Amino acid sequence: MADREAIIAAALGIGFARLTMPAVAERLGISHSTLYRYFPSRDALAAAAADRAVDAIAWPEPEDDWRAFLTATAWAHWRLFAAHPGLAQEVTALRLTGPGLVGRENRTGVALLGYGFSADDSVLIMDMLAELVTQAFLAVLPQGGDGGPESADGSDGGAAAAIEAVRERRRQLIGPWMHTFDPRLRGVLAAAVAGSPAAWFERKLDLFLDGVAVRRH
Repeated sequence: MADREAIIAAALGIGFARLTMPAVAERLGISHSTLYRYFPSRDALAAAAADRAVDAIAWPEPEDDWRAFLTATAWAHWRLFAAHPGLAQEVTALRLTGPGLVGRENRTGVALLGYGFSADDSVLIMDMLAELVTQAFLAVLPQGGDGGPESADGSDGGAAAAIEAVRERRRQLIGPWMHTFDPRLRGVLAAAVAGSPAAWFERKLDLFLDGVAVRRH
């Protein structure tokens, strides 16, 4: 007999990109009616699966250096989306929310208050930081499937495939238009498209944190 934990595990195994109630029922060999005893809808199940995925990530604890904390938090978000293709789309479409996702944002905001940021800036920073990572995975056409924790550059398992999908999608979207860019920009843009998505994200993160530093002073 399937229970709530088994259903969530099955949902994560299928992946957010391919998650449907029939797919979960088939994977577990149970009827749809059994699923609805635990989850009223596909989105409710997706929210529970997202919370489980969030809980499985190693998130940083705030220490003395606010920049190091935000950097580590950004890479924890990166690992989350790399491990679970399709989750970025779910979050952006506002199809799901839950105590895991909300609690994580709240803890980041509280940490920022502790570093001396105002409440207004704390909310802006935690929101923009999450959006910066989400955007990196948003253009990917999700493949679904299994995933697990991996290094920041996405070097293991399903996460590596997700990172490669980010790179390939950027090639598809920007490559045909490369010749239209000013020659002074073209070389930098071509290197960004062909290079490591994690390396380019790191540069964007540094620029964002430089702006955060200005607001703190």
